Amino acid sequence: MWCAADVLQSGGVCGEGSGGVCDNSTDVCGEGSGGVCDEGNPTDVGVECNGDGCDDGNVTDVGVAGSGVGCDEDYLADVGVQGSVCVLETSPGLTKYWRPVCADSVKPIVGQQFVSLDGAVVFYKQYAGTVGFDCRQHSIRKDRDGVAVEKHVECNRQGFKQRVSRVAKTTLAKRRRVTNRVGCKAKIVIKRKSNGLYVVHYFEERHTHSMCSIIARQFLKVNRSLDAGHQMFIASCVRANIGSVRSYRLFKEIVGEYSSVGATGVDFKNFKRDLMAYILNGDAQLFIDTLFKRRELCEAFDFEYDVDEVDQLSRIFWVDAVSRKNFALFGDVVSFDATYRTNRYKLVFVPFTGIDNHKRSITFGAGLLTREDVESYVWLLEKFKKTMCHDPICVVTNQDPALKVAVARVFGTSKHKFCMWHIMCKVGEKVGPILSKDEVFRRKLNGIVWNKSLDSKSFEEAWSCIMEEYGLGDNGWFRYLFESRTYWASPYFHDEFMSGLVRTTSRSESQNSFFGTFSNGHSSLVEFLVHFGSVVGVQRHAQAKLNADCESCFPVLKTPLALEKHAMDVYTISVFYDVQVEICAACYSCQVVSLCDCDGHVSYGIKDGAQRAWYVELVCGVSVDKGCLFEANIDDTIVDRSSKVENVRIFTNLLWSDIYACVGLADGNIERLSQLRRVICEQRQLFLQEGSEDSSGVVAGGSKQSVINSFCGDVSQGSTVEVRDPIQAKNKGSGKRLKSTREKAASKCVKQSRKCHTCDEYGHNSRTCPLNG
Repeated sequence: MWCAADVLQSGGVCGEGSGGVCDNSTDVCGEGSGGVCDEGNPTDVGVECNGDGCDDGNVTDVGVAGSGVGCDEDYLADVGVQGSVCVLETSPGLTKYWRPVCADSVKPIVGQQFVSLDGAVVFYKQYAGTVGFDCRQHSIRKDRDGVAVEKHVECNRQGFKQRVSRVAKTTLAKRRRVTNRVGCKAKIVIKRKSNGLYVVHYFEERHTHSMCSIIARQFLKVNRSLDAGHQMFIASCVRANIGSVRSYRLFKEIVGEYSSVGATGVDFKNFKRDLMAYILNGDAQLFIDTLFKRRELCEAFDFEYDVDEVDQLSRIFWVDAVSRKNFALFGDVVSFDATYRTNRYKLVFVPFTGIDNHKRSITFGAGLLTREDVESYVWLLEKFKKTMCHDPICVVTNQDPALKVAVARVFGTSKHKFCMWHIMCKVGEKVGPILSKDEVFRRKLNGIVWNKSLDSKSFEEAWSCIMEEYGLGDNGWFRYLFESRTYWASPYFHDEFMSGLVRTTSRSESQNSFFGTFSNGHSSLVEFLVHFGSVVGVQRHAQAKLNADCESCFPVLKTPLALEKHAMDVYTISVFYDVQVEICAACYSCQVVSLCDCDGHVSYGIKDGAQRAWYVELVCGVSVDKGCLFEANIDDTIVDRSSKVENVRIFTNLLWSDIYACVGLADGNIERLSQLRRVICEQRQLFLQEGSEDSSGVVAGGSKQSVINSFCGDVSQGSTVEVRDPIQAKNKGSGKRLKSTREKAASKCVKQSRKCHTCDEYGHNSRTCPLNG
């Protein structure tokens, strides 16, 4: 039996096959029931079916056609929904028309006026979603000034599917396509009047198809809307590098049911695509505008950029206030290593990395380059030096020739150090296949290269011996390595303060890998900037947690010495454990054999547990413990980690936190939940009624611009310069990497690893062996 919800509330219902009698003002006869309607009623409503018993004396017999949902009592108890209300009419040509029944306040009427065209379209879409059909915008007519004067919005089942007269011959399997077009004529025509208002000029409410069921209404396009909450949630997921599918699943878990989401996964995906397309239409410009806005909000934030001859972005460097403070505290050693595939333009990403007082990696700043030449690196290092105001003590990089020249030109007072790991990785390739497998050779070479106790003279003697022993004196690569030993060998860095902390670029590579978890090679520049902020935020949160642990916890002492107690007070826990090892070794494994005091310089002769003699010179002076500082003076401005810029995004995040807290406190209590929902709904309705714009000019309701502002900050008043998107860079690491001979041999061995147990040959197994055929 088919019927409608509104009719059920006011009229009697004859159950299917029940033969019941209806005597109310409006009677509905069940399908095939043979029910008898009261002859005294002026209007009898019967369902389109066989055997409806409508009054013969009525001038008009009208049948109610449902949406395909049975409304007998058993079905209602199981499903819990009822069908859409429609009045079925049959034309003289036997064409059936379904006229939706709804409240007058929801249905458009001819002559109804609206302030804007969008308001009229939204009203019709709300009507469509209420009664159960989809609509689409068909055509629009504008005047000479570009103002819309007429618009047609039609049912999405208007027209018919185009038939292809000739089928092209192809070997590919064609996708099966369905259609919902039935030639429906329902539509609304909106025209603009001379006074600027928009009026409903024509309204056809009859459809040539039934309305969809209430269960199916959630999938109607008019009912699948992404409001401001949806859009901000998607933007937050993009900041965390979460895709549209996972965003949809996560939102579903928050709201509980798919029907409560108000949209489908396709809507989430489409909105993210539209958002990214909006960003990519002027990606570099929006990127620069975002940086300009950040500098306006915080004086300590700084950035520099450069464009080519056609105003395309070619290189950029940026640093915030906390990074500048960190460099002032921990900038003795800086490591930077270029990484690739972090953005869609294949720009080279160069983060500057150091070590904080917890021995954790910390970011001092970052740059993007289109080219890896001397000029680009010189520009980047000069901007870094200009912002930080002084050179680091030691700079660790790979063996890039362009970097070698740039570091020497910009950081004249810094000690340049090559990455030891990159050097040792090439040894096996340079010495050949036989010597590379010689464990004795490897052990002797590592004993020289990684030995921190050798001085320069001992290192050179040991190096000459191993070169002569294995006949490597004429090897060009080892000869070049020895000539450049002052750039990588440990004995030449003994006198450089703090240089022993970093001997490889593994810190930078670890940070690059961490950045890669938040970004991808398809990210726009704006996305990349947001992802970079997320990574730095995680890094600083971990640092704050370690600072809190140092304030609330203390390590266990192993000696009664006041020196160890003092070390516990001034060092962080991570550094203290290293100092504690040295203190214990000095107490139990070392002894002073001589002492010399001359002009304020005290020299100690010490023997360690291996009976090796060492001379330690003490220079008395005033030192500053950098492990205790937490603030720095930057351009006469005190920058503290706890200080934050008061902006819209911060308040938005705080509001979300408060909402989640309230929901958590109300969970399980129906009265609290009802009260909270009532307050939120009242406030939401108030915001919608107050107007389309707030004081900042941001459109209410979640426009793309407001989402952009929540995504990367308010950039409504950015830079006045024009910056175009960069071209795709072509650098050594941006494309397909060339494999070394060693890697090719390893991959070849992997391919031939399968061995047949029948014939002992490679390339197949026993099941496919020819001998078994």
